[in-house]
Amino acid sequence: MNAIDYAALKQGGIIKQKQPDLFSVRIRILVGNIAADDLAALAELAKKYGRGTLHLTMRQCIEIPYVHFDDLHAIQRELNELGFKLGACGPRVRVITACQGRTLCPHALGDTAKLATALDEQYYARGPLPHKFKMAVTGCPNACIKPQENDVGFVAAVEPGLNEGECISCGLCAEICPAGAITMEGDLPVIDRAKCSRDGKCIQSCPTGALYVDRQGWQVYAGGKFGRYPQLGMLLTEFVSDEDAVLLIGRVLNVYEELANQRERLGDLINRMGLESFKEAIDGVRA
Repeated sequence: MNAIDYAALKQGGIIKQKQPDLFSVRIRILVGNIAADDLAALAELAKKYGRGTLHLTMRQCIEIPYVHFDDLHAIQRELNELGFKLGACGPRVRVITACQGRTLCPHALGDTAKLATALDEQYYARGPLPHKFKMAVTGCPNACIKPQENDVGFVAAVEPGLNEGECISCGLCAEICPAGAITMEGDLPVIDRAKCSRDGKCIQSCPTGALYVDRQGWQVYAGGKFGRYPQLGMLLTEFVSDEDAVLLIGRVLNVYEELANQRERLGDLINRMGLESFKEAIDGVRA
């Protein structure tokens, strides 16, 4: 009997459990959205091949635990027939996570599912890389999906501009700004750009439209991770469009593949190089 290559199985989304011959089968669920009928189908597979339970992962995927080794081919065949893909593990691009975005959330400024889907289509499961590579997309600075704890995280943001002729000096923008970035000086609001959280609250509250969207896009953070040695990502660039965000990740991955040591996370590479040197490196390569 040939030895089982557990590492290869794990990279394909089949993860060895502590119990002999039992595995958790990880199913890729993009940005945490799944149709009710598809969820019911996974429940039936969990009853058929597991012990009737499903596990929700930290990256918005679903696992069917307690699948016996002898049933792995059968469950993979049925998942494929239903249109599911297994979740990538190991040193490769993992499934992209995202919050609900502006389709549902009143705070959101960006279409998180659109960007996450574009990133997924271009880069999901790319590898092998020096280490795992995780991305997250969040719709506003509340950062519900924890983008700064990913190798690359995207935060939707807007920067306000002021049309002085439309301002009625009500001061509502200064009152509502959660960052305290706006003060009234004379009859006009003054915005401290260094303090501005770019959440758009001032624009939304302005009764006359004197405050408007001057710049909008994605704030990009790089080098974040959690786990045994956590660190927050560093601001890489600002106000990036959807299209440029996808191209940017291509350049980041190319530099990561070329310069990182084996089992070195992106954040550790940036720490070793320095953020400015890393920026120069990604500016000098093609996606």
